[in-house]
Amino acid sequence: MLKAMALSLREHVPTMSWFRRSDGVKFAFFCGGLALLFLWRGTVGGKVFAPLDWMFIFAPWREHADPSSLPAWDVLVWDGVAQFYVWRDLVRALWLGGEIPLWNPYQLGGMPLLANSQSAPFYLPHLLVLPLPTWLAMGWLAWFHLTMAGMGLGLFLRRVGVGLAGSMVGAGLWMFSNFFISWLQMSSVPAVLCWYGWLLWGVERVRTWGGWGMGALAVPAWMMLMAGHLQFAFYGFVMAGLYAIWRVLSDSTTPYAARLRMLGWLGLSVGVAGLMALPQLVPVFELAGASHRLAVPTEAGYTAYVRNALPLFHLVTLWFPNAFGHPREGSYWGAVHYAELAMGVGAVGLLLVGMGLARRSQSMFWAGLLGMALLVALGSPLTRWLYFYLPGYSATGSPARVLCLAAVSLSVLAGLGFERRERLTQGVLLWLAGMLIGLLLAEELLPEGVSRAPLWHGIAADLATSVLPILLTVGTIGAIRRGWLSEPMGIVVLVVLAILPPFAHGYRYPLYAERDAVFPSVAILERASLAPGERVAAINTHWSLYEPPSATLPPNTATAYRIPDVGGYDSLIPRYAKQILDIINGEDSAPPENGNMQFVKQASPRLRWMRVAHLLTPEGWQPVPEAPAQWEGVYLGRAEPAPHADDLAYWQRILSEAWTDRRVLLHGAEAVPAIRQYGAGVSVPNAEIVWREVRATRVRLRILNPTSQTAWLMVSDTWDARWRARVDGVQVPLLRANLAFRALPVPPGTHEVEMICYGTDLLIGFLLSLTVATGLIGIGWCMRVRNCWTAYR
Repeated sequence: MLKAMALSLREHVPTMSWFRRSDGVKFAFFCGGLALLFLWRGTVGGKVFAPLDWMFIFAPWREHADPSSLPAWDVLVWDGVAQFYVWRDLVRALWLGGEIPLWNPYQLGGMPLLANSQSAPFYLPHLLVLPLPTWLAMGWLAWFHLTMAGMGLGLFLRRVGVGLAGSMVGAGLWMFSNFFISWLQMSSVPAVLCWYGWLLWGVERVRTWGGWGMGALAVPAWMMLMAGHLQFAFYGFVMAGLYAIWRVLSDSTTPYAARLRMLGWLGLSVGVAGLMALPQLVPVFELAGASHRLAVPTEAGYTAYVRNALPLFHLVTLWFPNAFGHPREGSYWGAVHYAELAMGVGAVGLLLVGMGLARRSQSMFWAGLLGMALLVALGSPLTRWLYFYLPGYSATGSPARVLCLAAVSLSVLAGLGFERRERLTQGVLLWLAGMLIGLLLAEELLPEGVSRAPLWHGIAADLATSVLPILLTVGTIGAIRRGWLSEPMGIVVLVVLAILPPFAHGYRYPLYAERDAVFPSVAILERASLAPGERVAAINTHWSLYEPPSATLPPNTATAYRIPDVGGYDSLIPRYAKQILDIINGEDSAPPENGNMQFVKQASPRLRWMRVAHLLTPEGWQPVPEAPAQWEGVYLGRAEPAPHADDLAYWQRILSEAWTDRRVLLHGAEAVPAIRQYGAGVSVPNAEIVWREVRATRVRLRILNPTSQTAWLMVSDTWDARWRARVDGVQVPLLRANLAFRALPVPPGTHEVEMICYGTDLLIGFLLSLTVATGLIGIGWCMRVRNCWTAYR
């Protein structure tokens, strides 16, 4: 009986993936092993996967290292320090401290944290690494995302009929494509990109199983939305949506009604993912609608936008990735930024792409997607249409970021081409023709007056690493055909030849630091000596894209030391929060190079409005300039509706008068009803205000209002709709006041005032989403078990 059962199982095993699961296990070991080999220094090697050494370019860390010995400056990857490392560390501290990571109190008078999207505190992998210290978690998160990127694309290729070796090639090329590796240290980007392959795999699952397979698509779509970078998530949905429509409608063997029903299941899966992601998306969209980046598309804006498009002469980097130099050597001289224009998959990968092109097959779709991505990246009329007519697109980053779709398309085409080695001649001819066209475009289209010598020097330096793998690949395929090399051994050699060039090229791109470089203790910062409610301001005037900038305590780095700073650096900033800093500076607070970075540019007395106690300059701490005694960041005053005006010079005068007279200017539709209900109140020059508790999501004060009337408490913390106020446990309105801050009514006498950032609904929503995701995965698992049991019977 048992013997018969075993024979029956053996008979069915080739068609029963539930029992063998060989593809998933093989890809897990293959992709996980490659990722570990690539990132061993930041995972098991004791290094920190973050470019923290660049901190020593700036004061106050400069004196602890020689800036001339530091890596070449890379302004985009600096975000790996000032944003992503800092946010990961703050989110971890808040979760472990028992607070929902809704708010960052350490920049710009307080800023939304969950709502900036890229902090992604509800993203499941971020929650799973909470037990690890941030310096270690950064490396393992990168390993996880690199591994998942390869696994997802590899399993998709297997699903559409590509052999195991070809699927591994496609997976490896996507993992180590120039685009993926160049963005690896901006952690929200790989956190989104790694789910692209799983989306495609999910589409195939839903096509096969219908509603039973919804979890295979809904769960990776949910993870992608929760990961943080919505521009790259949008590109992922465009890719998966176009693929789903093409795949279903091109299936002429299925009845029309069944195909429409399948599209319905696919759309429902994405809709479920969107509903599951609402705890992340709702705060983001609320903030985006009131952020500094929101603007009406204009011709001038579009002209500035396409300055960052992909120039045609940069296409040569597909064959010679260092044609314009390499940023880690400090030799990059190409357009825009290296990472923004990265798209290659290695020399052999490009050869396989040429072999994979064919009519009436998967390659037709992926060639079309590749062409569409290039058109958008190049700044074509398609880019213009998206900019002016797709809501929100004008607020996104560079149009060339759509090259993520070019990289994944090239990887899929290379996987398909690996299975079509009989088309070697076609691949070689296309590779040579493309290279010659790329060289011609580079020579002819470089701007007039730009020397061609560095270009040809870079191409010559890449010649061996580009041509030699091609020659070895051609020789290996010829040896297999003639029987000089066994098929299994030859396939192994071809896989290595395909993946090794992009792996080797990308290996030197990530930057690592020693553990003692993780925001080290600095005596001058320890001497800040801030009382509860006080802040500092670091004086800075400029930034630089091309050379190490001269700056002091760059915006958001103070967050790592838990020092409240008036400057800030965030992807989404409430418009009024930026406006108040512009008024204090008397000019635009952002440097021309980066509109998301907000500086304190001068030692203004108006810094008293934001409770600044000390100014940090390269020479050390300086006092805040003298200001009228009434210019305090917290006071009791008389309320009145704020005027409707957009002119910042006008607001500068109005706010100066309001502070001097202790008036509280209330904004919004609730201002007049609140004044009617609680009274306008009176100014209270001798009020007693004591800070009792200052946490990220909770602030408590004791207020003594010695008058016989209600007064309005104005606190110069950034207003947000998620903050609520209570006086002695009774909820009162918390309104936007004095352009950017908070105000609430306080009755006569001594009272406990509490302000809380409310997020229980978001946490409950996330837990419900997690439950739904678990259920969808369980349904899919049960379906597989049922199919296997049916096959066994």
